[in-house]
Amino acid sequence: MKFDLQSETGAAHRVALFVARFQRKETALRWGRNTALSAALAVLAGGAMAQDACVRDEVRVVSQSATHLFSIEVADTAQERAQGLMFRESMPESHGMLFVYANPAPVNFWMKNTLIPLDMIFTDQRGVIVTIHENAIPLDETPIFGGEAIFSVLELNAGVSKAKNIKVGDVLLHPAYDFYTSVPCEAK
Repeated sequence: MKFDLQSETGAAHRVALFVARFQRKETALRWGRNTALSAALAVLAGGAMAQDACVRDEVRVVSQSATHLFSIEVADTAQERAQGLMFRESMPESHGMLFVYANPAPVNFWMKNTLIPLDMIFTDQRGVIVTIHENAIPLDETPIFGGEAIFSVLELNAGVSKAKNIKVGDVLLHPAYDFYTSVPCEAK
């Protein structure tokens, strides 16, 4: 059966599949009480993101207080991840870079040749934020450990995560995450 993503039935089906997937997965978070997850589900169920769900150059961060939209560059090859944001002198506040890996794994980042201070937001394969490293120091070669099973890292200008009240447990919405497996998406 095919569902129209714009209709209530399609949105309800998408939300039901998403919830069923989470019920099958063990997690340290108590999803029934997580307001960021509830907000993400409400956004999807309302159909507001049906057309925007597959935009590869944007990521939405659903926090407890709001949904924040960032224009991003996606670094999903080894070469793109190695280059990252090195040698850039500035980046607009509403921009960032999303590093995506083929499989979750332990991840360390550093700031070698990176000229701007950054916040690093580490997520699991569902887009759930598991670690935030604020104010990474430009040019510092000290490893920044994100976690054992990291699927992606969102780099934003330093201070943005605090200013927008982005916290561990909040959810990133982007076609790269399992969150969208129930959504037909040419951008995947």
